[in-house]
Amino acid sequence: MNPVKLMYTALPWVCSLLLIAACSSQNESESPVFTGLDSEYVGDVVCFDCHESEWTGFQDHGMARSFYPLTSDNVVEDFNADPIWHEESGFWYRVLEEDGAYWQEEYRLNDQGERVHSLKRRMNFVIGSGNAARTYVSESNERLYELPLTWYSQTAQWDLSPGYSIANKRFGRLIPDRCMACHNSYPSTVEWVEGKYHEVPNGISCERCHGPGSAHVDLRLAGGGPTDDPDYSIVNPARLTHDLQMDVCQQCHLHTSISVLRDGREPFDFRPSERLQDHLALFSARDSVDRLDVISHAERLAQSACYLASTPQMTCTTCHNPHEAFRDKGPEYFNNTCISCHEAVPEHELRTDCAGCHMPKEVADGTPHATFTDHWIRIVEDEAPLAAHQSPLLTAYYDRDRTESGKMEAIATLVHATQTSDVSAMETGIGLVRSLGPSDTTGEARFLMGVSLWRLGRSEEAIAPLEAAVAVRPNIPERLNALAQAYESANEKQDQIRGLYERALDIQPALADIRINYGRYLELEGDLAGAIAQYRRAVSEKPWLAHAHYNLGTALLQNGEFAEAEAVLEQTLVLDPDHADALGNLGLFLLTENRIQEAGERFRQAVVSAPENPIALSNLGSWYFNTGDFEEAITYLLRAVAIEPEYIGAWENLALSYARMDRGVDAVRAAERIAVLDPNNQMAQAILDAFGT
Repeated sequence: MNPVKLMYTALPWVCSLLLIAACSSQNESESPVFTGLDSEYVGDVVCFDCHESEWTGFQDHGMARSFYPLTSDNVVEDFNADPIWHEESGFWYRVLEEDGAYWQEEYRLNDQGERVHSLKRRMNFVIGSGNAARTYVSESNERLYELPLTWYSQTAQWDLSPGYSIANKRFGRLIPDRCMACHNSYPSTVEWVEGKYHEVPNGISCERCHGPGSAHVDLRLAGGGPTDDPDYSIVNPARLTHDLQMDVCQQCHLHTSISVLRDGREPFDFRPSERLQDHLALFSARDSVDRLDVISHAERLAQSACYLASTPQMTCTTCHNPHEAFRDKGPEYFNNTCISCHEAVPEHELRTDCAGCHMPKEVADGTPHATFTDHWIRIVEDEAPLAAHQSPLLTAYYDRDRTESGKMEAIATLVHATQTSDVSAMETGIGLVRSLGPSDTTGEARFLMGVSLWRLGRSEEAIAPLEAAVAVRPNIPERLNALAQAYESANEKQDQIRGLYERALDIQPALADIRINYGRYLELEGDLAGAIAQYRRAVSEKPWLAHAHYNLGTALLQNGEFAEAEAVLEQTLVLDPDHADALGNLGLFLLTENRIQEAGERFRQAVVSAPENPIALSNLGSWYFNTGDFEEAITYLLRAVAIEPEYIGAWENLALSYARMDRGVDAVRAAERIAVLDPNNQMAQAILDAFGT
């Protein structure tokens, strides 16, 4: 029997959805300059002593309840509900209360209804006010992960979280910085590590709209009490120009497909009174235009005649008081605002629910079991159908991104291509970057271009843009990692690869994905002990990462540490029961232990998990050959060579299977194929000799 192939997994660069480009930030000339923008955040509790009424009212607002720990005091869900089935993956999900805590469990049943897989994650935090839904977050080693089940409040039911019915991320969907930036106040971040936070606050705070408050508090504690003059130590959005007032809200209530950070900006450094366009470039994809989204309030409102014709022009706070809740106040709460402008319209004499007619609730894109108010104010019956046209792939939200160099469009196009795995969009983005020409301001564009070329298998082409990106900013770990991988793939500058990985990990040791890549490189270089050390650190840093366990277990097998290797590979399958390569390598180990039937079961599971994987098919075919079932062996080996026609090991076992069944013609054909692939193959020659050729 030919050896079962050992498979390793390399984890590539991790590309944040928020990237970097160039711009300076300044306030509009007619807006006041607030002196406290560079001060520190102090937290909501400090605001209470002087602003009790506003503070108390805000606690009932949905923003104040946007992120918080799940406890017995705030439970509203049904924890005795029926489980939810995800047909594509074959997993069941359920919620349960156990030992004073709340959990989500993933499990799988076999044909006999027996549980063959179970994995639980604690529901540590809630994201969402609960007005429409409550989604849950689990914490592991300071990383936050979204969980698969959401409680949909309007219909009082559990179902898969938004997006999970299309792509089930199971327990591995990290909460990235861009999500946290709108669902919560600013956390204490770990530099260069997406989704890892030393500390997280609970809910949107006063300072998200008013800016950091330490200068204001210091002024008040020093005796600078209220006067008739404006206090510019803190932002009062009411004193901002119209556009800057809208930007305070639009930092979270403006929906576009792609958000790209400008040069020098970080996800959490926007301050009220700044222009949002100096912080972000925003783009909408072709298929997202004119669709209602959960957070599309701002761009939908901007289409409204009320917004366009009002004098002074209305803002979000024309209708919404951010210091009080409105959900239980009934339609009269908003009707009064409408009547202030539309008192004389005869057909509105009843005025029972203005918003119900002119701002209907609809199901937002991608969010089941919940409706949201469409902020496009209009006479719904008069809507004209959208004209059929082919819009651009991406449409810039800000005029500046239509008229400037095109760098932001290039970056956004490549991010969109990565998100959607759209090869055509990737080629478009590469072309856009090429048209920019060399510049110190295009480092992120060059990086994404290089990564895209590498993904397309064009490693040699990827090197130049990646080198340029590293030259611009040599201390970004992901750029160093990507360049190292390009050098590896292209078999170039081998003397620099180790240094690139080590520099990346010196900058940020918590980057487990890069550590896995470095371990794989060390393994290929023959430094098995070094590789194992890197894999161990990756497992310690991200204990939920199946690939980290898998590479560690495989390396331990190579190193002869069989007992630990088996345990680590079994843990890989606890984390991911469909990990075909782990199943195959575990089957190999079981064969060496003469645990033949257990090995066969693992090989069968691998084929079920990956029916088009030629290695899994060959392993199972080889197992059947060695257990004397040549018919079954031929079935799986034929499938293996059909998928990978140059797979010599599968051809060898196929030729032997034919020979054992005395099917000489078929055995000779297989041997002849082997001889083409490997003219010196002794086994092929033996079969040819045996059958008289």
